Amino acid sequence: MTEKKVDITGPYNMELQEIANKLRQLEQGRVIGLVGSNMDGAISTNIVQLRKMISDLILKVEYGKDSALDEMSEIF
Repeated sequence: MTEKKVDITGPYNMELQEIANKLRQLEQGRVIGLVGSNMDGAISTNIVQLRKMISDLILKVEYGKDSALDEMSEIF
């Protein structure tokens, strides 16, 4: 088995949870086009947000930028 070189599941847990939550919303059909609820947004908006979340996470990992938890810990 290949040794893990970068651990994203720990430091980037908040980002991964945001992506998981967005996927869960889409999976459950929680979009305006399917249930008529404005609180979850249109499917196209959810997809745009998901693409940005994934892109932001990849950039953080590839360029060694701080995770959301790291940024929050610096504040507190």
